[in-house]
Amino acid sequence: MNHTRWRLARERKAAEGYTEPPEVVAEREQIRLAHDLGQLVYDRRTALGLSQSALGERLGMTADDVEAVELGGLLPVTADLLVRLAVALEVTVDLHVVSDGRNTVAFGERAA
Repeated sequence: MNHTRWRLARERKAAEGYTEPPEVVAEREQIRLAHDLGQLVYDRRTALGLSQSALGERLGMTADDVEAVELGGLLPVTADLLVRLAVALEVTVDLHVVSDGRNTVAFGERAA
């Protein structure tokens, strides 16, 4: 089977000249950013040897809330959430917002 002919519906529509409304593009970007953040949270939590419950206690959340963050399901990503995560996970949070919509989030080491 040749998969090179498969295209996402979005790709087919784009080839036909369709462009998504700005609010759809913004929501898609928010979802992608939330997934990226979730992976960072999971990686840092496990590196620290914390359970979801222990991280939840640090954040003032439940273990289910932490799971939602890690799965990218806690939307929108807010400044408050980023600040709380930085404190609880003992990291700096770098959020880069760019005009083309390819925003990034990264964790860094806290300065001593």
